[in-house]
Amino acid sequence: MALSENEKDLIVQALQLYLQQAGMQLPPQSMQQLVTVVKGIIPKLDNLPAGGDKRNSMRPAGISEEWFEKVCQECAKLSESGCTDKITVKFPGKCDPILKYERTKPSLQPDPAA
Repeated sequence: MALSENEKDLIVQALQLYLQQAGMQLPPQSMQQLVTVVKGIIPKLDNLPAGGDKRNSMRPAGISEEWFEKVCQECAKLSESGCTDKITVKFPGKCDPILKYERTKPSLQPDPAA
């Protein structure tokens, strides 16, 4: 679920207020850099989840959405900072829980005996 329009508007207004305050204190070059960063934040608001479990937003790099939903969210090694499994950090998708999931997952290939 994405942020509601009211939530997005509130964030945009807060950023505008922040820019106004920063404009009074920062030199023009720093202010321009800050404006660039804020302009990059606003389009990302459509992709942020609203509330819910913080673990949903911590998908480790190289881990598919399927693996994250079916395996990682149940794994004890998923923390607030991401996956703590040393194997997954070096080789995404090669940890035991994901390998076991892949072995037991029903195959999408047609049955050759049929």
